[in-house]
Amino acid sequence: MPRKAAKKYGPGGQYYRKRIKTPEGKYEDIYGKTQTELAEKVNLRLNQLAAAADAPPRELYFFEYAAGFYARREGNMGPGSRKMYKYQINNVICPVIGAKPVRDVTSDDLAAVLATRSHLSRSSQQKTVLVLKQIFDAALEAGVIEKLPSRKLRPAGKAPAQKKALTKEQEQALLAAVRGLSVEPCVMLALYTGMRREEICALKWDAVELDAPAPHLTVRRACRWPTNTKPEISDVLKTDAASRTIPLPPQLVQFLHELKAQRLAALEKGSTRETAAMRLRSHCVYGNPDGSALTMTAFRRRWEAIKYRSTASGRELGEKVRNHSYSVILDFCPAPHELRHTYITRLILGGMDLKRVQYLAGHADPKVTLQIYTSLMGHAPEDLIDDVTAIFSPPGN
Repeated sequence: MPRKAAKKYGPGGQYYRKRIKTPEGKYEDIYGKTQTELAEKVNLRLNQLAAAADAPPRELYFFEYAAGFYARREGNMGPGSRKMYKYQINNVICPVIGAKPVRDVTSDDLAAVLATRSHLSRSSQQKTVLVLKQIFDAALEAGVIEKLPSRKLRPAGKAPAQKKALTKEQEQALLAAVRGLSVEPCVMLALYTGMRREEICALKWDAVELDAPAPHLTVRRACRWPTNTKPEISDVLKTDAASRTIPLPPQLVQFLHELKAQRLAALEKGSTRETAAMRLRSHCVYGNPDGSALTMTAFRRRWEAIKYRSTASGRELGEKVRNHSYSVILDFCPAPHELRHTYITRLILGGMDLKRVQYLAGHADPKVTLQIYTSLMGHAPEDLIDDVTAIFSPPGN
């Protein structure tokens, strides 16, 4: 029986109140119109808490654990990673195993999840495998499960085609095709700095030092398109390794000097040179005429200018484009990331130390750089004959 309540609560003081402590250490208020009603409610609630304490713990279902897993890691993810994890958990994994207790999930269940992705490429399946492995690794470490059903989980499907760098001839043809076009700054920056698309679109003039003893730019921002159209520039990069300072080769320095002079001349109309220079520092190097960042639609539209000048448009090499003053001069049509791959390839084949290549590329994992390096090593007999001959030559030769 509770002690006699000294005061009443609620509108007009209609209720008696008793506060009890739950096994979790939280306090719970119970109300009754009379002290007898309050006593009955208190006893009922205490009996419920005692019964719950004696009952075996409820099974934790996969969808519950996956939701907690995501919530604990969401703050350390970028927008792209958050989108990927949410899609994999909500749309791919939970429809298959979400209603099963975490302890009861088997390797066959995970195979059933991957079976729903069998029509996709290996890289697409790898995302599902990655999320599953991380969830069950965390569950094992927390003691939620006793064995790891994801230990032998592997993506199937066809391996993606090996990326190929542009040849020197293709580089020159591409630069000639985009000369004077609005997409030219993007091509120049990608080919001569290896920056990612989101880094190029977020680069501002305050991060470019053209008159320093060693001209360079600093990667400190990234542009993202959460709604696939409107851009958002953030100081949060893909990884900590993405923050880097990149030296600029002479041809890029000259190009950026000319581009900067053009932008300054446009800003000087109606203002002083000093004011124009200050305003330019906050403008995007590769952006809209007003210095703002490009929408995703605008970025794609600019890049399509390359497609129109290539055989990817469905026209023959040398064919004049109707109603335009240019002809098809490219027999290839690169994606933006291919230019980054070309830059990294040039560094490796030029003999640069792999740790320096890793830094300039902004790779957080050296394995990524090494994978590119090994793919560039010659494996044809003519590439290996000198090494094999030297190893097996008789002593004294």
